[in-house]
Amino acid sequence: MRELPPDSHVALAHPDANSGRRILRRGYSFVDGSDGLGRLDAGLFFVAFCRDPRTQYVPLQAKLSRTDAMAEYLVHTGSGLWTIPPGVRAGEYWGQALLEG
Repeated sequence: MRELPPDSHVALAHPDANSGRRILRRGYSFVDGSDGLGRLDAGLFFVAFCRDPRTQYVPLQAKLSRTDAMAEYLVHTGSGLWTIPPGVRAGEYWGQALLEG
């Protein structure tokens, strides 16, 4: 079996290369037409879920930004961070675990 290049995105993002840190991630391709020169306006929406961005996502993203060979092909155009409260149990209100935790 062929080894992955150590600076490849897949090798750098793997939990074995990140002290076991894991995130649930998914990319969604999009094409939004073309510009006046016939070039596609296309890209990838990247969505990631994790329990603690400070200990999971931020260290992983910092590592990728320094050494990922794929970075020369990327243009970052925006990002956001949202909290998703856990589900509601009987007798609780939405967001209670987050607001009172």
